[in-house]
Amino acid sequence: MKFASLIIFSTIGLVGITLIISSFITLTSFSNEIEKTVSTELKTSISNAMDKIDRTMYARMTDIKSLTSKSNLNLVGNNYSIKEKMDYLRDYEKQSQAYTSSAIYDLTGIRIGDTRNLEIGLDESEESFFSEAIQGKIFHDPIPITSESLGISIIHFSGPLYDDNGNISGVLSLIFSISKINDILNQDAIHSKPIKLHLLSKDGLILYSSHHHQGIFTDIIQLPIFKNFLKSTDKSISFTELNDYGYESLFVVVKQQGFLQHKGDGWILSADIPTTILFEERDQFILEFIVFAVIILIIAIFASFIIAKRLTIPVKALENEMQHLSSPEYNIKEISGGSDEIESMSKSFQLMVNEIKKSQAKIKKQYTELKQIDIQKDEFSSMITHELKTPLTPIRGYCQMFVDGNFGTLTEEQVMYIKKINSSAIQLERLIGDILDAQKLDMNKMTFNKSTFDIDEFLKTLKQNSSYLLNGTRIELVVTASLNIPLITDYDRLGEVFDNLIRNSIDFISLEHGKIEVSAKQENGKIIFLVKDNGIGIPKEKQANIFKKFYQVDTSQTRKHGGSGLGLTICKGIIEGLGGKIWFESEPGKYTKFYFSIPLVT
Repeated sequence: MKFASLIIFSTIGLVGITLIISSFITLTSFSNEIEKTVSTELKTSISNAMDKIDRTMYARMTDIKSLTSKSNLNLVGNNYSIKEKMDYLRDYEKQSQAYTSSAIYDLTGIRIGDTRNLEIGLDESEESFFSEAIQGKIFHDPIPITSESLGISIIHFSGPLYDDNGNISGVLSLIFSISKINDILNQDAIHSKPIKLHLLSKDGLILYSSHHHQGIFTDIIQLPIFKNFLKSTDKSISFTELNDYGYESLFVVVKQQGFLQHKGDGWILSADIPTTILFEERDQFILEFIVFAVIILIIAIFASFIIAKRLTIPVKALENEMQHLSSPEYNIKEISGGSDEIESMSKSFQLMVNEIKKSQAKIKKQYTELKQIDIQKDEFSSMITHELKTPLTPIRGYCQMFVDGNFGTLTEEQVMYIKKINSSAIQLERLIGDILDAQKLDMNKMTFNKSTFDIDEFLKTLKQNSSYLLNGTRIELVVTASLNIPLITDYDRLGEVFDNLIRNSIDFISLEHGKIEVSAKQENGKIIFLVKDNGIGIPKEKQANIFKKFYQVDTSQTRKHGGSGLGLTICKGIIEGLGGKIWFESEPGKYTKFYFSIPLVT
């Protein structure tokens, strides 16, 4: 009987512990995935909020450039009186809904017009917004200042006004309330959780605080990791650290990156949220699961001692039932023929099985929901990218009509700006195309239209089609074509790969002495293509990441064409989709060689 009791006890303990450990491992893995997802979402939200601020500041810079342009006849010259100019600015403020007021200053810094008629005659010649603009510069305050007349924190956006002869005749100042920035932060999705949010200048001045508690900022700014971040080139970091109340918090810090011509003012957006709040639901679920598992284990152990003193047969029957618990479809049978304690223990194990199945079902449901969110995210990204691309065709069409004179004769300066608009539209269209291609590759939906063509003719055409990329440079493009072999693959996609690789080479070679070599050779039933340049090369420590999405080798270098960081990722996806492989060799400071293979028969 003692031997039977030992077997029963060992079996119950082994099964119970094994079940708890396996369930705990599954739950822990799932919990880590939730933590990673939540952390990523918070960083994305903070980055999006800073991006909205950058776009808002860029829009205001665009406004002041447009209003002070020599082509804006409403403000240039003496065609209109100060009163008429102020009426024009009032209408502009009403339409834009972005500015609190506007003011015009003469050459001495005296305010001669204000849309609110405030402090006419005030001398502001010593103010930075005036002294910079009167020199012909477009200016804005890097940090907000307090307006005594308006009683609010504002940012000046200023620029020079010109007379009929093109000489500076005064200064226009647009008053932008910092509350517009606050509105962006207050309305953003980051406030769906109880976070503490701070917008800081590069010198540590608090521009916005969701909790109006300077002590929080003081603690954050003293953290070594925060100080290191201020010196680093990383645009964002996330880390866990004790907050000023002694609780562990998740911190996300993002640097201002600027948008287009607006390079930013070094602002910093910081957010922190206690991990106990961030993962409260997860932690509660884990705690309940552990408590429940421990209770069930205690019941099982206690029941084993009772069973050992009772009939051996019912205990053996229960042991047999326990050995089948690993089957997900198994339902434990009620043990009869023994004492009440045996039947009670049988019911307890039945309850344990049911609860564990419920827990596993809940985990599976949450996992399915996360997968569905990923699918919806991909669909949303694809839809947004497509909608961004739709307006570009009419924009380019109208630009060409302007250049062709369909809307009247334009000045050389106007034609130049129209061509710049068209060039920017082409660049944006290419960027959107890259994003769409990357999206198709991620979803395995990129299609290939294969045809038969001569490799030599393809390379000759490639050289002709790529010549415009070298305009204004002394870069030499050498194409070697001597195979005279037909190739069956996607002509356009192959051209897209070469276009990306050639553009990539142009970005990192000398405009005066650069050389790009393109060649092809046959080897083991494949065509091996080569694109070689004599540029700066790829640093050893960055070579492992070269094909990662959105990765750029040298973001500090001024890029000649601008890029999305998707070109090499798309090249890799296309080449592998055509049955080939892409690789590279690079010696920093000397050269970079990109090879890729395409099967002769696919």
